[in-house]
Amino acid sequence: MADQVSSRRSSYWATGALCGTVAALSATGDIIFDLFDGSTAVAVGGGTAVLIGGLAWYHAARTRPEAVAQPVARGVVRHELPSTAPWVGRRTLLDGLLATLRDVPAPTGGALPVDLSHSQSKIIAVHGAPGTGKTTLALNAAHRVKDEYPDGQLHLALRGDGDEPMTSADALKELLLRLDVAREDIPARVADRAARLRSLTNDLRLLIMLDNAHSAEQVRPLLPVGAGCAVLITSRRALSVGDVARPPVHVSLPNEDDALSVLAHWAGEDRIAADLAAALRITRFCGRLPLALHIVGSKLRNRPDLSLAQMQDRLEDERERLRELSRADSSLEACLGFSHRELAEPTRAAFGLIASLPAGRLTDWHFASVLETRGAAVAACDELVEVSLMEAQSDGEADPGYRVHDLIRVYAAEQYDRLPPDDRQHLEARLVRAFRDAVVHLAAQRAPELATEVSAEQVDGLDRSSAAAWVAGEQKRLEWAIGRGRSLGMDVEAAEIGEALSYFLNDVTLPSGAADWLFSAPSGTRPRVRRSLRRARATMALAEGSPDTALALLVPGGTEDGETPDAVDRARDEMVVAAAHAAKHDFRDALRHMTAAVDRLRTAGDSWHVLNSLERLGEFQRWRGKPELAERSQREALRLAEQAGDLRACARLRRTLAETLGYLRRPEEAAPLLEAAIHDFRVLNDRRWEGASRYALGKIFRLLGRRDEALDCYRRAEEIFGPMGERHWVGRVANARIRVLAGLGDLDAAGETAQTAIGIFRQVGDEMWVAHTQRDVGWLRLKAGRPAEALGPLTHAVEMTERAGDAYANAMARHLRGVAHRDLGHYAEAHADFDAALDVYRSGDYAWNEAAVVHDVVRALRAEGRSDEAAALETGTAAANPFFTGMHGRNGAEAVPDED
Repeated sequence: MADQVSSRRSSYWATGALCGTVAALSATGDIIFDLFDGSTAVAVGGGTAVLIGGLAWYHAARTRPEAVAQPVARGVVRHELPSTAPWVGRRTLLDGLLATLRDVPAPTGGALPVDLSHSQSKIIAVHGAPGTGKTTLALNAAHRVKDEYPDGQLHLALRGDGDEPMTSADALKELLLRLDVAREDIPARVADRAARLRSLTNDLRLLIMLDNAHSAEQVRPLLPVGAGCAVLITSRRALSVGDVARPPVHVSLPNEDDALSVLAHWAGEDRIAADLAAALRITRFCGRLPLALHIVGSKLRNRPDLSLAQMQDRLEDERERLRELSRADSSLEACLGFSHRELAEPTRAAFGLIASLPAGRLTDWHFASVLETRGAAVAACDELVEVSLMEAQSDGEADPGYRVHDLIRVYAAEQYDRLPPDDRQHLEARLVRAFRDAVVHLAAQRAPELATEVSAEQVDGLDRSSAAAWVAGEQKRLEWAIGRGRSLGMDVEAAEIGEALSYFLNDVTLPSGAADWLFSAPSGTRPRVRRSLRRARATMALAEGSPDTALALLVPGGTEDGETPDAVDRARDEMVVAAAHAAKHDFRDALRHMTAAVDRLRTAGDSWHVLNSLERLGEFQRWRGKPELAERSQREALRLAEQAGDLRACARLRRTLAETLGYLRRPEEAAPLLEAAIHDFRVLNDRRWEGASRYALGKIFRLLGRRDEALDCYRRAEEIFGPMGERHWVGRVANARIRVLAGLGDLDAAGETAQTAIGIFRQVGDEMWVAHTQRDVGWLRLKAGRPAEALGPLTHAVEMTERAGDAYANAMARHLRGVAHRDLGHYAEAHADFDAALDVYRSGDYAWNEAAVVHDVVRALRAEGRSDEAAALETGTAAANPFFTGMHGRNGAEAVPDED
């Protein structure tokens, strides 16, 4: 069609030339005969006519139809799209592309725009990381819209992923040849070729697919401008060409279901359905990357003898995975190779080192730490994002975040291993120092003595307010820095990273048995650092259930010869000593040591450790029967955490305060605190504390009589703790269900749950929680009308809590044992237990508990025939305790222990 237009234009030129000759002769004749006389005028006029006629003949000869390529006939449609694999899953991507490509107006054939910004063609750029399926998506879309482009579909591979991408000149030549322009008529200059392409396609409805483009500069001359044309470009870069109002289409990874569909398409639906668990693990090993899934699926289809479990085993080893992800016609390594080789050398080295670290969120800081300047880091990150080896993540953080696909990370790390050892050691030493500076700088908020160790310039503006989140996110890399520092002979830096990390032990979960390795103090370590590392080892021993080891490390005899800890160090040590006594179920000494620690830390102005010591002090005060003091301590700690801007500490303290408010019978105040804590822990991605908060919210819902919601909280907490292997917490959740199930009238289920909880606590060696659960077993037997069988478990609970000094738990157990004695007619024993419970409840703010015990005392007095005493006690308590009247008729042998 374009050459038909060209042919018509040639005839117009010939006719115009003839008419122009006549007109020129007419016009110039008058002028010539005005200027010249006689024979001179005739000679000049004749020469002019010959000249104009010759020009007209020359133009006609140059533009006659025989001198151009054969015209493109409308009836000849060019379908040049190669075949492609089907597009599986991710329907939204394909549907969106189809809608855009089908919305094509009729060609206008009007004047050509001067520049591409006024182009009427649809220009659609599709980009994504290597192996995500950009070409497959684009070809599937192009095949489906053939009818909308009756003048044809052209496909051109621009070799953007090769060492020698096609030049714009060669690409234009190829397109013009396909549009039937004769080879000898193709202009030499790129601009002229581009103009010829625009002219030929101006009134066509044509789809051009430019596959695997290298850059916008390569593509821009190849673009038509007519309204009926569309161009579909695939590239690893997000190219900005054509209509800037239409953003590039990003081909992201499929979700898990779509990834399974891709694997099933290539391996076979029945094969995948037969072992779905192994198939899921395979998709995760492949990082849901479609090219990897295609390769694995094809191998499985070609090897019926190879089970999914065997393929899973082959992919298990991260470093061997890339070798497995290859076949005769394609491999993931080859797919990644060009993009990686194209990187600037500093970017390639920095990317390789960072890819070698434990996986996690990346920021400009990581690259600046290797490349030494933030400007170089930003340039490197831009380069990596541009070629889709790294993906920018918008997560609301001040520092831009990035994600690297696992398979790309493995590939980059392997390439890094090939660098000369000296080059690697130089980069790694620089990164170890950067981690040391960063974590020490952030720890200075919690240990003011560290403030002079690192200047703000050394850390390039790391935000101290996000210290806990940063350290939690970098935990595995900090462990790497400690180990790598030691292997590089950087013992001082490694020890100082350990010292700083010790101030974040509430924010991280360290592997069991790692304390001595992480917090060792090599010779030459400064005394301050040695003391901090020793305290960290004691804290870790405590977390691993070895309170005696913690005490041995921190008693005066456990210090190195010649060391004299200052007042702050002694106070910080005493915090750990108090916690060790609590772990040994010695709450009296725990309260004494923690009270002393708080006083000393206040005097020293050590606000962070005051905050933490007050949090634990509140727990000990509550256990010792002083919940009103516990509330005061915890509210002060929460205020300090809010002043420090520490989200994690605030969330933790809201949870702790809510538990105390539950003891104080103020569940309406506790519930919103716990809901806020759950939200914050989810933001922090702290699953353990989220589970602990859901457990606590379940107890509050139980107090509010919302038993179904309580059970839902326990279920969700167990779903968190179970996969984490947190057996102690699973046992506590089982314990909490006992009262809810009994309150719902299902005593059998409650009894089975109690035995499950006792079994778990015995497995983990927690005798205190065995005692708490035995108390509930005793109550279940009371409720079932078997008081004699209740005495044994209740006596066990009384004795255990008495030894530990857990006054509140002891009062609960004595109250219930008093009810058992009363129902058995053992009135003296009953009153002894009731009086002991009342002493605890009256010494603290436990008005509800006191009212509940008095009701059972009144029943005992009446059973003994002491009605006057019962009436007097009833009248006096009703006047003094507002809870008492609301419990009219309450019987401790039937009611849930701490519900109305």
